[in-house]
Amino acid sequence: MNTSLSFPSKLAHPIIQAVVSLAKQQGGQAYLVGGAVRDLLLTGELPLDLDFTLLNCSAAPLAKALADSQAGHLVPLDWEFGIHRVVFTEGELAGLNVDLADALQNNLDTDLARRDLTINAMAMDLATGALVDPFNGQADLAARTVKMVSALNLLDDPLRMLRVFRIAATVQAECIDEATLAVVAEHGAKVWESAAERVQYEFFRLLSVENCFAQVKAMADCGLLEVLIPDLTPMKAIGSSGFHHLGLFDHTLELVKQAERLIAECPEHTQAWVRQAFTPAVTRFGLIKLACLLHDIGKPATMGTREDSVHGQRLTFYGHEEVGEEMAEPLLKQWKVSNEVRTYLKKLIRWHLYPCQFGPESPRKSVLKYYRRMGEDTLDVTLLALADRHSACGDWLSQEAFDTAHQAHLWLMANYEREEPVLNLPRLLNGKDLMDLLSVGPGPHLKKMLGALQEAQQLGEVNDAEQAKHWVMAQFGAGKIPTA
Repeated sequence: MNTSLSFPSKLAHPIIQAVVSLAKQQGGQAYLVGGAVRDLLLTGELPLDLDFTLLNCSAAPLAKALADSQAGHLVPLDWEFGIHRVVFTEGELAGLNVDLADALQNNLDTDLARRDLTINAMAMDLATGALVDPFNGQADLAARTVKMVSALNLLDDPLRMLRVFRIAATVQAECIDEATLAVVAEHGAKVWESAAERVQYEFFRLLSVENCFAQVKAMADCGLLEVLIPDLTPMKAIGSSGFHHLGLFDHTLELVKQAERLIAECPEHTQAWVRQAFTPAVTRFGLIKLACLLHDIGKPATMGTREDSVHGQRLTFYGHEEVGEEMAEPLLKQWKVSNEVRTYLKKLIRWHLYPCQFGPESPRKSVLKYYRRMGEDTLDVTLLALADRHSACGDWLSQEAFDTAHQAHLWLMANYEREEPVLNLPRLLNGKDLMDLLSVGPGPHLKKMLGALQEAQQLGEVNDAEQAKHWVMAQFGAGKIPTA
């Protein structure tokens, strides 16, 4: 199906014009394809990733000519299938990635027929502005429906089954085709035939879409979420109880939903902080949502019961946060995440209960200790804890207690901004200063003493180096050095 479209200002983009010109010089023709067409139809804007399919010319020399003429960097992706990338890092084109590929069998219809989803199987004739749409992708896009081109195409690269949900989140789909979901439900385990880095990248991109809960829930409903996170499966055996109105598995999903809902209630500086990129592939908010899915994986292994004088027998999960932190390690290694991301996620799992201890009535000394311990991840941990609070609304929790906890978490976020100047005060003394002052050698005791001095400084008990020396002598002189 060919439809005439009109995006003259977008098609005048210098890179599009350069590709068209270079293809003509080879006697060929360039088509804009895939996600770039989808996004142009959906938003009226070109994305930073542009894909071109070439007929009657070769991608390799065209990509080199494009890189040379437009100050880009050539990155061959797949010599066998003729796929080449030109990356732009400077000037007005910085951030733009251009992929150029030889059309399969030098035939546009054949090339589009091998693609994953109907909304990605469209091409734009750059000479005429006509849309080539053999699988009715434009109609599916208008209906916000995600549908596979064929089951064979999904299984040809099993990672495409995860891409179904990532693309659905990206276009804010209202529906994923039932036949497509059925293929994922039957074959989802094959996702791990793909490289772990590719799985991680797609999942991180999915979670980085601000409103992705519907697709996370769809992944859970067809079993793909448990393929990615097997530790979720034992949660299904633990039902609702007491403070939890949902069973453990549904409670875990609910955290993602609540985090996405609650971010709008957070202070503006918190919102800006968590929306930052943590790595090029994922935002802090995306990782917070992953922590939502992982925060209670230690509960099945720690479940017990005890008698409660008010409620009778109740379930307990003592130490589940420490166990969950340990359990996350092999899972995150399987995903091949970086040490930085792994450390961050384990920190959120370990401390997700910590913020519930604090509120406006807490001693400032205790609140500052919380901020110091969590460091730059304070707001992330607090948002995770807030989502956890809103996902556990059982009969044993009074409305007053719920409201108090809600306001306390928001206060912790707002107060962190007020305390940041104090938290970032430069140290008055360093480790060498302490060793010289107290005639002691290096060791863990220095960290304890420096921490205590930092706390005294933040509380206003010392304000300059001389006061700090007198304070240190009073606290740790005359043999009062803390033990390791």
